[in-house]
Amino acid sequence: MKTLLSIIALAAVLVGCGQTEQAAEPAAPAAPAEVSAPTNDVIVDYVWNTAAPDMTDEQLTDIIARWNARIDAGGYDMSANVLKPQFETDDYDLIWVLLWPSSEAREAGWADWNANQVDDWNAELDGALSYKAENVFSFKPVGGWDSNLASVPVGGTFLPNFSFCKINEGFDDAAFDTFRAEYDAWLAEGSEADYGYYIMEPQFEQDDADVVWLDLFADEAAMQAGTDSWTGSDLEAKWNAMLACENYAFVATAIRR
Repeated sequence: MKTLLSIIALAAVLVGCGQTEQAAEPAAPAAPAEVSAPTNDVIVDYVWNTAAPDMTDEQLTDIIARWNARIDAGGYDMSANVLKPQFETDDYDLIWVLLWPSSEAREAGWADWNANQVDDWNAELDGALSYKAENVFSFKPVGGWDSNLASVPVGGTFLPNFSFCKINEGFDDAAFDTFRAEYDAWLAEGSEADYGYYIMEPQFEQDDADVVWLDLFADEAAMQAGTDSWTGSDLEAKWNAMLACENYAFVATAIRR
């Protein structure tokens, strides 16, 4: 199992977030039959948030509880996580991630939030969390390997790792699809209940990555086991030859299910 220390965190409270303009969804290339693909229309919003310098964990917990109460009252159909980066960055302090079951649910939720709740919520936050509208990023999972991590309960944690990759010269989408089929076959030989991955397709114009790969690990033990089995393998060598990646690791907490 691959440990790539990657991804952006599914991150965003509807904390008064106005939506960035979304590019038309690109058509996904046909994948070989061996490559798994989701059968749903899930859309994930990642919202970069800056926290007040003196914010405590207790205050964040309270904000999450009050946000959930608003989401309950609005009847929004979604789940959510909060991601904290395990690397130094000036871009954000945490990411609030919204997982919508469909584009329709997302559009309805954002429309109601922006029309009826955003102003009151911003006043209530009073600067405890802030964001810029251009820092709301939407992705669609277009294939991957499911695990039991989707059932992590509220308050539970897991480890998302994102890889933003460029395909090296001499390789193409077909080579990547072949790699994925081999990788899925390798995963099928084991019992990887504590691991999953997704290919995340940006719903905006992104020129600095050909592939966004999200690894999900249940905990540090699962990540270490993945590292041990991946390191030195033929698949690792193929990955390194095919892709040049920037990797980002997070700790995620489930805040809504």
